[in-house]
Amino acid sequence: MDQVIPVTQARKDLLRLVDKIDEEYSRVDLTKNGRVKATLVSPEYLDSLEETIYTLENSMKDIKVAEKDIADGKYVTLEEYIRKFNASKKFSPARKSKKKLK
Repeated sequence: MDQVIPVTQARKDLLRLVDKIDEEYSRVDLTKNGRVKATLVSPEYLDSLEETIYTLENSMKDIKVAEKDIADGKYVTLEEYIRKFNASKKFSPARKSKKKLK
């Protein structure tokens, strides 16, 4: 659960807040004069956010191409793929079983 507290309260409760953030994977927004001025988060949470941002930044080109392909009807449904996959299995040469050497 996210929490919003004044900086003066955070100063008094800093050790407890650090433990809470670490244990609960939460965030605490710190206010000064009623406005949020800083946020405390766990390193894992920050890493997760940074990884998400990196992934999105490096995937946007591919996402836009995929969206255009879908709009142009250039896609295969799961059902079509499964039908084609199963059809190709029926006509593929049977594998020879390997016999164990005794």
